[in-house]
Amino acid sequence: MDRIIINNNMSNKLGLTLEERTVFYNTPDGKKVGELRQFDPISGLLSLHDPMKNTQIEFLWDSNTSTWKGIGVQSGYTAEVTIETPITKKVDSNVPAKATSVSRFPS
Repeated sequence: MDRIIINNNMSNKLGLTLEERTVFYNTPDGKKVGELRQFDPISGLLSLHDPMKNTQIEFLWDSNTSTWKGIGVQSGYTAEVTIETPITKKVDSNVPAKATSVSRFPS
């Protein structure tokens, strides 16, 4: 019989160890633990796997309150993730209202 050795110190595609992938989230019933499966700082999407319920829970970044909020059935959930803050869209005030084209080739 073949043995499969699992290295818990090995990181996944996110580049995180098992300890770093372990995340807490709050529900109306209390504090739960899940594993970080997907993280997109550009769109502000976070996906956790709850091994006790065997379900995926998705969160969106709320920049007004700076918290991860559950979506769909888990709309009352919040996640406690401290990896990094998602990118916030900013408007550059130094850009003119109308674009000006510049010729690459001299006349």
